Formats: sequence, structure tokens, C-alpha cells
Amino acid sequence: MFLYYLKETFNSLFRAKFASLLIILTTTVAILFVTFSIALVAFSNTINKKLKENIKISLFLNDTLTQAQTKKVGEKVFSNLFVNSYKYVSKKEALEKMKKKTGEDFLDVLEKNPLPASFDVKLNPDSVTYQSIESIIKTLKKIKGVDEVVYDYSLTLKVLNYLNKSKQVIYFLGGFLILLSIYLVYSNNRLMLSSRLDQYNTMKLVGAKLSTIKAPILLNGILMGLIAALLCIGLYFLAINLIAKFYRSFPMGNLNYYFIGITLLLGILLGFVGSFLSTLKISLKIKKN
Repeated sequence: MFLYYLKETFNSLFRAKFASLLIILTTTVAILFVTFSIALVAFSNTINKKLKENIKISLFLNDTLTQAQTKKVGEKVFSNLFVNSYKYVSKKEALEKMKKKTGEDFLDVLEKNPLPASFDVKLNPDSVTYQSIESIIKTLKKIKGVDEVVYDYSLTLKVLNYLNKSKQVIYFLGGFLILLSIYLVYSNNRLMLSSRLDQYNTMKLVGAKLSTIKAPILLNGILMGLIAALLCIGLYFLAINLIAKFYRSFPMGNLNYYFIGITLLLGILLGFVGSFLSTLKISLKIKKN
């Protein structure tokens, strides 16, 4: 019986070559988009966190502040939930940093260090969004003893904003292609059932079980999904080899195993779902053309 299932499965695959090829290609693209979406979700949180952690806000302090007052300003800054950490930069440290950057010493020209003391503030990544940053800056500006707030976050937030928008587009395309792949498998199997109605009626009359009719259809869908998955895996390793030629230390780790497992699972699942839906209306009742 198993040999019959396999024979019928391959016959169905080659009987409608163009339809099978279309389904396999669509499923391949769908799997690629879904795996890319999964990878994007896996890495986006890390990327977002790293980018947000690099946002630094400098709070320049009033020169008249005493040591005790400066400490209170620091406590006030850190009391905000959106502040992850802060570092005090004295006037002397600020001057040393400026020397390293410019190679010049202001004290050769000026009698007094003109640079103010400051706090370098890093924000809590979970609090940083394109909409919340302005509110955060306004709150920091209101702290007594802070003369000026200097920040440069525009480019970072734009990158984060574009990254989030690109994720939404990829999710939409991935979802659309999954549904399209399932629909094509479903439609192809329904057409096959209609074209072979006389054969199935004969099988029903001689006492064939529903499983005998349904099994080749389900296996056909699974086979096409499996072929699509293998194509994806082949394209993946081709891309990895090309990348390795230019970037030999490209970090892969266990990504290969995860990709192969997820891809095979997606291919089998997409093929099975489309085929399963097409067999729901099959019964032992004799149908006419």
C-alpha cells in the first residue's frame, strides 16, 4: 500500500508539471521570507538595544554648583526611570578630552578653564522610542543646575524607525506568500480531484478507504513543500559560501542547524496544510461530473 501511495504521489507531481513548479517556487519564496522574518525578529531586539545604548546625552552643569549640589543633580537625574546610567565628567576631565581631540590647550590662551562639568547620561533601551525622546530631553532640561542638554540621537532613531518599518513590510509579504502558497497547493489538489473524479468513484465502489484516496494527496503536498525547503537550503548555503569569500570570519555558530530545521519544518507544514484543506470535502459518497 505504501508503494501505491508513493507512486500516486509522484504521478500527481509530474502530471501537472507547470502547476507543481509554480507551487514549489511560491513556497520557496514564502519560506525564505518567513525564515528571514524569524531571523529579523531574533536579531532586531539585540540591534535595537545596542543602538539605543549608544545614545549619549550630555548634561552641562552650572559652574556655581557646589560638590553637594552636583551630587543632588546626579541623584535627580538617576531617579528618572528612563536613565540607565550616568557618569560625572569634571571640568578637568573635560579639558583633557578636549586636548586629545584638538591637540591644543585652552589654558595657554585663557587663564581659566572654560569647559563646564557635565553628566554623560545613557538611557534605558526600553524607554527610548522615536516619540518618547523629546519628552525625555525636556525632563532633563528642567532639572535645576543643568544649564544645557546636548544630544545627537537623530540618526540612530531614524535607523531604528526604518528597521521597524522594514520589519512590518517583511511580515506582511511573508504572511501573504504563506497564504498564497497554501492556496496554490489547495487549488492544485482540488483540480486534480476534479480531473480524476471517475477514478476515485471507481475506488469508492470497490470499497477503498478514505485514507487510500487522501494519503497520496497529502503526500503530494508534503513532497512539494519538502522540495521547496531543499531549494531554500541550497540557496542559503550558496549565499553563505559567497559571503565567506569576502568575509572569512563571518560568524555562523549554530545558525546553519537552526535554519535547516526551521526551513524543513516550514516546507512540510505549508505543503501539508494546503493538501489537508483540499481533502476536507472528500467523502465516500459517489459524486458525478
